[in-house]
Amino acid sequence: MAVLQPGLPPLAPEVPVRRFPHYEDAVRAMVDYEAALYRNASWKRANCIPVTDQDQPEEVFGLFPARPDLPPLAIVGGMGPLAGAQAFRKACGRFQDSRALVLYQACSLPDRSTVILGEDGPDTPLCYEIALRLADAVRLAVDHLGPPPSQPARCIIACNSAHYFWPLVARELRQTTARPREMQMISLVDSSLQALRSRSSRRTLLLATEGARAGKVFSAPCLDAGIVFDEPSPAQSRLLTGAIFEGVKSLDPRRAVQLGNEFFETILRSGRDYDCVLAGCTELAPLIDLLRRNGSPGVTAFLSRVTIVDPVEEALRHA
Repeated sequence: MAVLQPGLPPLAPEVPVRRFPHYEDAVRAMVDYEAALYRNASWKRANCIPVTDQDQPEEVFGLFPARPDLPPLAIVGGMGPLAGAQAFRKACGRFQDSRALVLYQACSLPDRSTVILGEDGPDTPLCYEIALRLADAVRLAVDHLGPPPSQPARCIIACNSAHYFWPLVARELRQTTARPREMQMISLVDSSLQALRSRSSRRTLLLATEGARAGKVFSAPCLDAGIVFDEPSPAQSRLLTGAIFEGVKSLDPRRAVQLGNEFFETILRSGRDYDCVLAGCTELAPLIDLLRRNGSPGVTAFLSRVTIVDPVEEALRHA
């Protein structure tokens, strides 16, 4: 992971925008976009070039149906690009032509785990820089929805680790947004906690990036809510990190399945009886989908049996 310094450049105010009148058009475009991501990543791996979120340009994809009847929804993605694209595709499938949807791929944002692990808490200059960049991304995403509607726009930041900076982002938006009631932020963490409470699981396996784990993005609110959960051991976390960064973020399905299998096999050998998995990283939902299809028999059976709580799916329920 790269070493980051304060003084990050601002997000580009002008980015390419692709507009679609119908949700089917938007879904097809995202399928093509995801295929291009895989092709580009495959070429880079073949040429020994690392694949990172920040490789991709910032872009905007917008669904603007003729007669929407739900409040518009903005999604801040790009962390990584595949996760943002899949969040937008899920939103298109769920809402179809009932609301305007915008995906802002803020790919230039530095890796959130790198920042969390490298700083002594959130009250540092670099953490403030990241929060300012996230708040700018929120404003730009919402601005692309067009003129203010009669109902407040909703916004989802499609990165679980970015929620470490949530209080700073919320404060920045309150202080600098002229009419804050026109925008309602939907938290992945709050949405997930509501889902966990409603399911009354016996024991939850809480999975997240090393940064989100160190920052207690999910563990602290789960403890406060009385939710019974376990987190992976340090050795298991290293396997999970590999599956996320070397597998899904690098768009390498073979490596994702290999490391994902190793990780969940160690979970199964622990003998713990989990009935729920919180997929607290946007790369974990596609990893779990891959393992349900291509994992070892034991891993496939486990992931097909337990309840998977996907924070993005839960946030879309509340949007």
